[in-house]
Amino acid sequence: MAPNQPHPAVLLAYNAPMSPPDESLPAYSEDEIAAVFANLFPQGWAGVDVLQELTPEGWERSPFVKVWHPSAEQLHQEMVRMMENLARLPRRPDAPPSPPAPTLAELQAEHEESTVEVERECRELVGKCLWHVFSDNNDVIGPDGRKLDFGSMRYGGEILANLLNQQLGKQEYDYIHFYLGTVWVSDRADFTPIYRMIFRRLHQRGFDWVYHFPQLYAIDMRPLKKQLEEQKKPEWEEYDPSKALAEEEEDRQRDEELAKLRESLSEGHRQAVEQAMEEPPPATVGVRFGSTVGCGSPNIA
Repeated sequence: MAPNQPHPAVLLAYNAPMSPPDESLPAYSEDEIAAVFANLFPQGWAGVDVLQELTPEGWERSPFVKVWHPSAEQLHQEMVRMMENLARLPRRPDAPPSPPAPTLAELQAEHEESTVEVERECRELVGKCLWHVFSDNNDVIGPDGRKLDFGSMRYGGEILANLLNQQLGKQEYDYIHFYLGTVWVSDRADFTPIYRMIFRRLHQRGFDWVYHFPQLYAIDMRPLKKQLEEQKKPEWEEYDPSKALAEEEEDRQRDEELAKLRESLSEGHRQAVEQAMEEPPPATVGVRFGSTVGCGSPNIA
C-alpha cells in the first residue's frame, strides 16, 4: 500500500453514503436471536471450539490473557493517558488541580499476580467483541433480509448479558459487562482473531454486516411535546391569538437554531471521516472489508 494511501477497508467503509441504521427493516424476535446465537456458538462463547480456534496453544499463553491480567507497566500507561485526557477537559478557574497519576514504582509495589480463569475470561472478551459487531450502531442482516435488532448501545449490552445468562443457566451478567465493548481494554491486545472468528461464523450462515460510521444526530422533540399537550385539553379552551403568534415566532427561531446545529454536526462528521481516512480502520472494519476473511459483497450504509 502506497504511503498516505488509506487502508482498502477504510475506502470501502468510509466512502459509502452515510445514513443512520435502517429502522424500517423487519427484525428477529428475542427467541430468534437466541436461536441464532445458539447456532453461531453451539458450545458457548468459551467452548472448546472457540478456545481451540483463538488460542491453539492455550489461553494462558495467548496475548488475550493480558486483557484481564495487565502488567504494572500497562496500568501505568493507561492511568497516565487517562489523566492527560482529563486535564484537557474544560475546568472552572477555581477548581483544584487534578491528582497526579500513580507512579510506576507505586503500581509495581502494589501489583500482584492474579489467577487465570480461562472460561470466564474468554466468554467475557468474546461478548465484548460481539457488542462491536451486533451493537455500536451497526447492523447484522440475516439471510432473509431481516436484521438482528440490538436497539441502543446500552440495550445491546443487556441482550448479550441475557444471552450469556441463558447459556450459563444463572444470572451472572448485566448490561454493564458488555456496554461499550472493549473500549477500556482496547490497548491490551489485538482482537482481530476474535472478529475474524465472529465474521467467519456469520458468513458461513449467510449473514451480512452493515457498518455505520459513528455520527451524532439532532432530534426535534417539539412535535411530541405538542402532541402530549394537545391530549391534555382541547385547543379551543384556552386559545389566545397573541400567544399563538408568539409561539409561531419562537418555533421559527428554534427551526433556525436546529438547522444550524444539524449543519454543524454534519460538518463535524465530515471532518471526523476525513481524519479517520488517515488512520488504521477499527478491527471490525479491517476484518469485514479487508482481506482477512470474506463475508460476501460489501454492504455499507
